[in-house]
Amino acid sequence: MKLLLLNQFFLPDLSATARIAADLAEDLAAAGHEVTAVASRGSYLGGGRLPRRERHRGVEIVRLPATALGRGTLARRALDYASFHAAAAVALARLPRQDVVVALTTPPLAGAAALPVRALRGSRLVSWVQDLYPEVAVAMGALSRGSATARAMGAISRALLARSDRVVALGEAMRERCLSAGAAPERTVVLPNWADPAEIRPVPHAENPLRAELAAGAETLVLYSGNMGRAHDLATPLAAARRLRDRPGIAFLFVGDGARRGEVERAARELPNVRLAPYRPREALADSLSAGDLHLVTLAPELEGLVEPSKAYAAMAAGRPAVYVGPAGSEVARTLSAEGCGVAVANGDDAGLARAVAELAGDPGRRAEMGSRGRRATEERLGRAAATARFRTLLEALAPSPGAAHLRAE
Repeated sequence: MKLLLLNQFFLPDLSATARIAADLAEDLAAAGHEVTAVASRGSYLGGGRLPRRERHRGVEIVRLPATALGRGTLARRALDYASFHAAAAVALARLPRQDVVVALTTPPLAGAAALPVRALRGSRLVSWVQDLYPEVAVAMGALSRGSATARAMGAISRALLARSDRVVALGEAMRERCLSAGAAPERTVVLPNWADPAEIRPVPHAENPLRAELAAGAETLVLYSGNMGRAHDLATPLAAARRLRDRPGIAFLFVGDGARRGEVERAARELPNVRLAPYRPREALADSLSAGDLHLVTLAPELEGLVEPSKAYAAMAAGRPAVYVGPAGSEVARTLSAEGCGVAVANGDDAGLARAVAELAGDPGRRAEMGSRGRRATEERLGRAAATARFRTLLEALAPSPGAAHLRAE
């Protein structure tokens, strides 16, 4: 089967969608499928000119000449999005016919570039919804609900979801949002994101080359790793850090970048227990994530069902408990509760978050048990191999071929 993955970012980019798309592409190629990834030559953080073409672990990577201004302002992001849409539409028309096109949502509504090849060439289209637009932009205040731009994006989104042969949502709340936005119930499925337990593994502090540097003397390191974007609640963790400022054994470390990094920088100048560090390369991810004792996962309340943070899966793979701050209906909250590998706190409940952090800081045995449960669930049911196998089954059923049937029989 010939498959194409469409996403603005791909390896070696550090973004979450680049990683998840690469995992799926590599595993599909390893299963014997012919896989092409179409991405931008730029990077998530801006700049960089990656090779136009290369082959990685059986995946043919085609990179397009779109702008790469970065995420500093909404205007820059909009220009990057528009240029990638245009380049992707041209590339899909020129590339050989694909049996299935899997389109992620970076940039928003990226799958619209695949609608012509679906109509003219009969390719099947899978919309893999990581963020639901324009609802996300409206919820974050980037667009007014009744604006011409929001209405136009809404019309495109409805057409895309309605015409997709499958819509993949990351949780039940997101599935309901997709149905409300025009997706067909019988073609909309839930496949949560994942982490790779072979890549992200628990590293004991005594063997971790990053622990001393990142903990900087703290006995309990509360780690937030990844994008500090508008979709994430950083106010509640920073307020909890303020409540715990006189607990010298507890420190909050924010690793990464994003639109709300400035809030963390200001807090770090004022609070001795708040620190920042840059992104770590992928090969150092296990050490970086294992350096924490607790992981923070957050989501703004207005984004319930529109975004699902993937940080919880990384924490589980690293064998660390997660403390989730966000709406109770998210897939993250459901997973942490079902697996017994974390706790949840409502948005704005900084007192409850401070109490949860202090209790877990004082109970290393409970932390270890919760971390073990998360790691075990990742290895047995929720990790990369099991998740991409479920995705592969969906794709093979969508575009059956003798080769796919042979692979299923094995």
